Amino acid sequence: MKIIEKIRAAAADPNRVVFSFEFFPPKTEDGVDNLFERMDRMVAHNPSFCDITWGAGGTTADLTLEIANRMQNIVCVETMMHLTCTNMPVEKIDHALQTIKSNGLQNVLALRGDPPHGQDKFVQVEGGFACARDLLG
Repeated sequence: MKIIEKIRAAAADPNRVVFSFEFFPPKTEDGVDNLFERMDRMVAHNPSFCDITWGAGGTTADLTLEIANRMQNIVCVETMMHLTCTNMPVEKIDHALQTIKSNGLQNVLALRGDPPHGQDKFVQVEGGFACARDLLG
C-alpha cells in the first residue's frame, strides 16, 4: 500500500495515529545484525510505515536496497526508501529503481541529497542529476 493512502485514511479518522520509524544503514556487519534485531522489536508497535535512509553520496546504496527489501518483504512492514542523486550517475539510479520495483516497494522519497563528506556544496556528477525533481522524470 502506498504511504499516502495510509495518511489519507488516517486524516479521515481523528482518533487514528500515524507514526513511523526511520532507520539508517549501519557501517558494520554487526550493526546490520543489530538493526534487524531492533527492527523486529520496533515493528511490534505497529508503525504505519518504516523509512530507510540513503547514505551520503550513495555510499550505502546497495545496503539501503537490501534493508528496504527485507523491511518490506520479510519483516512485512510498509517501507519507504530514500533515494538521492548525490554522486549517483543515471545508470546507478536506474539500477536502484529497477531493484525497488522488483522488490515490490511502492514508496520512494526522492531527494537531491547532502553534499558528500568534506564538500561544502552539492555538485552534480557527470551523467547524474542536478536535483530531486530530475529523479521523478
